[in-house]
Amino acid sequence: MAKQSATPQLDLHELGQTLRVIGRSGNCASPSAAIRDLLTGLHLAQPCAEGTGLVATNRLLALGPTRETDHAVRRVLSLHPAYRQHLLTLVLGSIRQLADDRALAATLEQLDHLSPELLPMAKGTAVVDAAGSAFIEWDRAVWQAPDAVTLLSKVVEQPTDIAERSHTPVVAVGFDWLDWETPPEHPAPAPFADREPLKNALATTRHPFWGALVATLDACTGDYPWQSLMLRGPTIRSRHRNLGNAESQLAELWRAEFGLYPAPPLVEERMIPGRTLAWLQPALDEMARAGAAILNEGTWRLNDRFRTQLMFDDEHMLAFEAVRKRSFRLAQAAERTVEQFQKAVTS
Repeated sequence: MAKQSATPQLDLHELGQTLRVIGRSGNCASPSAAIRDLLTGLHLAQPCAEGTGLVATNRLLALGPTRETDHAVRRVLSLHPAYRQHLLTLVLGSIRQLADDRALAATLEQLDHLSPELLPMAKGTAVVDAAGSAFIEWDRAVWQAPDAVTLLSKVVEQPTDIAERSHTPVVAVGFDWLDWETPPEHPAPAPFADREPLKNALATTRHPFWGALVATLDACTGDYPWQSLMLRGPTIRSRHRNLGNAESQLAELWRAEFGLYPAPPLVEERMIPGRTLAWLQPALDEMARAGAAILNEGTWRLNDRFRTQLMFDDEHMLAFEAVRKRSFRLAQAAERTVEQFQKAVTS
């Protein structure tokens, strides 16, 4: 783990910008050493092979989507051990000052995910922040909270901004997914808001999200008997049998066959609070605009132009062969799903 200072000197604006970049694309080219140490120390990112950049991990994307950079910054900083202790100490002190039992019950209900940490603190000796703590500046800058009471109101308003600590295995974004012969033990996050790879056919096939979608559309082509998927609007079909909602079914198929899942990025402009983010149709539209996909005879398929680009040289052909192998595996998995459904109905 990267070494963390008890009171790290961070440029909070830079942290916010870094989270916007890494939240969308899954990586960031050259953050400052302080930002890099913070994110790697918290297992929210891992260094690139070159050592100067970062790639996101499942723990970063598990913090959940938000439209506001401030909320993303709060969630990350809340995982810093010393600052988390500072926040919980202030929150607990403010809770003890609540006027009546009804206010106390309502507040504790909102902060239920923090109970495993708050209860032991409540039973133990009260911890008081040292006067002039550097974290007070973070309270003011990130939470707009000059005092503990205001901080508690902000936390109750947005409980998830003090993020739950994760103990799941750390998995980096799977940009090397074409090299996997079998799905990894733990699914790797696949950010879908990164549109840059669509400018290049080889980059598209190698990207965890766009490559998985290319394999899916290849399974919809119909040139061979096994290419039996049909992606029609909000539904997906196999052998002319309806599998159900395309987004949920693809998420399950990708997770099982590729070890990927379409995780919303940390900061997403289109995110509407409280509403599930629709990712498939916008992604198909992006591929159509890039000349990689087309709606033909009622199903989405790869564009002929895109297929031609994948035959440019041996490197492209090898990548396309890897995609085709995954395309076949995906189609077979969908057929098994249909067979299991038919057996359940007839039994």
